[in-house]
Amino acid sequence: MEIKRAQFDMTNPFAPLQQRMNQVETVLRQMPLAQREQLLADLLPPMPMHRHTPVIEQAVPMVTVKVEDWDDGAVVQQRYPTAVLRPRRIVGYIPWQWRWIVAGIRLTRIVRKSAKLQMKQFNKLQRQMIRRVLPRRNAMRGARAR
Repeated sequence: MEIKRAQFDMTNPFAPLQQRMNQVETVLRQMPLAQREQLLADLLPPMPMHRHTPVIEQAVPMVTVKVEDWDDGAVVQQRYPTAVLRPRRIVGYIPWQWRWIVAGIRLTRIVRKSAKLQMKQFNKLQRQMIRRVLPRRNAMRGARAR
């Protein structure tokens, strides 16, 4: 028994369906014309007649309806609007030194960040010097022993 490889090849998932369609088309081509037309007329639904639709549709009259008539009921309005209470920041006395304090805090952050970067660079240089100068027998990773 021969196994068809095309059945298991899923590079094209529609391959079995396309093969079946090709078989049907070849069988229909081999049939006599009258028999083919009769078969197609029996199997296929009748083609719907296509109506001509204008490109621009005609204007539709607009109708206004009162709100009371929408749901067969009167409109119920609230007496008072819904109150939304939000917490408020209590503004107390702000001393005149406040701007100086804020500027000092910001300056401290900037200096700390700069010092951190400087220490990082200095430690890096220190590690490089230790790798180059000190090792004799057991060198650190990446260094050559003398």
